[in-house]
Amino acid sequence: MKKIYTLSLALLSFTFGAVAQIADGSFEGGVGGGAWTEASTNLEKPICDAGGCGTCGGPCVSNTGTFYCWFGGAGGATETASVEQAVVVPTGATAALEMYVKMPNPGPGIAADKLEVKADGTVIGTITALDSAVYKAAYVLYTIPINSLANGASHTFRIEGFQSTTSVFNILVDDVKLKVNGGYVNLFEFETGENEIIIFPNPANEVVNLQFRNIEGDVNVVITDITGKVVSQETVYAAYAKAYTFGTESLESGNYVVTVSQDGNVLRTEKLVITK
Repeated sequence: MKKIYTLSLALLSFTFGAVAQIADGSFEGGVGGGAWTEASTNLEKPICDAGGCGTCGGPCVSNTGTFYCWFGGAGGATETASVEQAVVVPTGATAALEMYVKMPNPGPGIAADKLEVKADGTVIGTITALDSAVYKAAYVLYTIPINSLANGASHTFRIEGFQSTTSVFNILVDDVKLKVNGGYVNLFEFETGENEIIIFPNPANEVVNLQFRNIEGDVNVVITDITGKVVSQETVYAAYAKAYTFGTESLESGNYVVTVSQDGNVLRTEKLVITK
């Protein structure tokens, strides 16, 4: 039997050729949703919705969906908050990190009130309160070129907001995406919808990944060869929003079938091609 390894959700990105993915880029997993590591010096978490954080009198809302990140907003205190996750950036000629940004309240309008975006600890983008004219009225797409990071390695992206005085400064972020060679997908969002199981890459060489979306409970994963012989059989416990991968080192090149079932009901069957 093949061993299935659990992947930390915060370390997951999907790669289909030149296509990349930020996990839960729209923050619809909510506070503590698992895709992002969250921190705040004064407030519970930077991920917000209207019910949890209010709307700062109306303009503090999401760009899409229900949730977004709200940095600043701490009356009477300085505030630093952040979200981060590690993502494998596929190899490509061009790459960019994209996000939508809104600054409904620039506070005293000083450069120390700002949003910083970091990659592996290095600042790659900054928006300050001095830029409020661009971002005050509505969400605006903010694009950061990261061509040098498109090398197939894992990189940690951190979005961090700083309110440097006791005067309230509000800056919002939503819909974060990673774009490589002009392409991106949004396969992993925590929106309600039908059960979905993503199996990739296919054809596969060294590993095969399974991503489970909106599937509650345990599932069984069985791989058979073309004769029907079972070559791998594993149980994935508490599959909702989890990612799993298994190595193909004991499989020969050829055609296989992956079957995912739950309580005797088949959820997904897919032909899998192994090429070595």
